[in-house]
Amino acid sequence: IHKHEVQMSRILETPTIKESLFPDFNGMIKSLGAWGGDFVMVISEDNPTPYFKLKGYETILRYDEMILF
Repeated sequence: IHKHEVQMSRILETPTIKESLFPDFNGMIKSLGAWGGDFVMVISEDNPTPYFKLKGYETILRYDEMILF
């Protein structure tokens, strides 16, 4: 995920979402959609919900809430 984000950042000449909005986050952040930061996938060993709520984000979906089985 990190490698893809870095490659896309270079191609698009745009900083990664982690670099621009979440540099202190302990985990991986993958831009989804049109690379506008409106939707991301987050991977962390710890529950990332408190971090993003402190940043003011209210819509936080767990993996099992999004995946169709």
